[in-house]
Amino acid sequence: MKVNKKSLLIAISCIVVFSLTSCATQKNQGQEYENLSYPLVDTNQGLCYDNSQQIDAPKVGEAFYGQDAQYTTNRPSYTDNKDKTVTDNITGLIWTQELSDYSMTWEEANTYVESLNTGGITNWRLPTLKELWSIRDFSQGWPWVNTTYFHLVGDGSQGAQQHSWSSNYYLVDTKESKDNIAFVVNDWTGHIKAMDGKRFVRAVSGSEYGINEFKDNGDSTVSDEATGLMWAQDDSQEAMNWEDALSFAENSEYAGYTDWRLPNAKELQSIVDYSGAFPAIDTSVFNISQIVNEAGNDDYPYFWTSTTNPYIDKKDENGYWYAWYVAFGYAVDHDGEDIHGAGAVRFDTKVEGSADGPDGERYYNYVRLVRGGDVKQTIYGDPSTIDLNRDVSFNDGSTGQMGNPPQGRSTNTANQAPQMVELDFASAAIALNITEEELKEAFSSTTQGPPDFEAIAEKLGVSLEDLLAAFGIDNIQMQGPGPGQGPGPRN
Repeated sequence: MKVNKKSLLIAISCIVVFSLTSCATQKNQGQEYENLSYPLVDTNQGLCYDNSQQIDAPKVGEAFYGQDAQYTTNRPSYTDNKDKTVTDNITGLIWTQELSDYSMTWEEANTYVESLNTGGITNWRLPTLKELWSIRDFSQGWPWVNTTYFHLVGDGSQGAQQHSWSSNYYLVDTKESKDNIAFVVNDWTGHIKAMDGKRFVRAVSGSEYGINEFKDNGDSTVSDEATGLMWAQDDSQEAMNWEDALSFAENSEYAGYTDWRLPNAKELQSIVDYSGAFPAIDTSVFNISQIVNEAGNDDYPYFWTSTTNPYIDKKDENGYWYAWYVAFGYAVDHDGEDIHGAGAVRFDTKVEGSADGPDGERYYNYVRLVRGGDVKQTIYGDPSTIDLNRDVSFNDGSTGQMGNPPQGRSTNTANQAPQMVELDFASAAIALNITEEELKEAFSSTTQGPPDFEAIAEKLGVSLEDLLAAFGIDNIQMQGPGPGQGPGPRN
């Protein structure tokens, strides 16, 4: 047992105060966030999970100890400015409360923010990925933002289309890359991925946030003086499942330190290099293992985070208990094609033999250790982060690929003309508990022209209502994708 980290004194003091957020006031040796140029906002995940269900917080030395909910940094804190803007009290950034009314290309998005005047602010810009990722909320997900402050488009059924552009163009040179590929964050599914097409905009104002200040400490560790975190210079050099990754971190004595942990989804994403570097990490200070990917090509690993993605299937209430990972190499499908880009953040099945997701699965991923920062042990988690009364219903916007601003907004969709949409097969497959390949096969075998959703639903053995909801469609008379607008490999 690592006494300096998990002493009985800490455990006893937590029990005495008898709080679900025990030890939240215990200070560690990290800096206060006011003194940091890149203070990380906590994921806000307060519950604990194993491979297949929510569990009581595990104790020190038990399986699954050391996951996200048991370490807490700066809790999210926002101010609704009552002028359609929101201030992040941790980062100092100001955000538009609403997404754009309509989807647009990445080039159009840059022009859009330049002419935006919301809340009396005129210096709006596209957010960087690290800025956009800072407002992710992992307390319960689906969607992965605090909907009290950050509104979506549609009525909550338009999940597959809730993509927000970042300012980060995908600069890695790969044969799978297409023109006009930039990174987005999906508010509904939570992914970071590189995409083309037409997406929404949530504008930001303020000094750029998310610039690293790495320092090689000369002892096989790297400090980021911008975040206050210390990282292992080397990775685990072997892949493992999620449970073993947690244990590996908790029991590591790398470089003589005994308080390592598995980084959460925001901590690990903070060291991604989106400048076009491949692998997507600063190799002047970090070492990274090489692998051979699904296509038999040289590549770099996925790395586990301590953050869970709980997902409940609507049909049988069985859970998919994924964990988030960061792809420092290509984010590939079953065939090894780079579908989401180096630097993507996605989720994977925690252990072999569990439910598979729609993309290429890797049950065994690598570990990059982290320690320090303004982090406290919250051994029992914090269930209060769950909002059982969350409202995810908002005004309508054009979620399709036509890209034309709507003539006025309405909350009544019954009389609106059908919209042409780009079908998001990856997100829909998750919602339907099938693979993306099965879904695409059903479309190709039953569709000659616009999709015949009734025939597709029958072939898949699902209800028409569930199929439409999976794609975020509330009008069966919708048009299908036009020529050249079929589902792309990055959706």
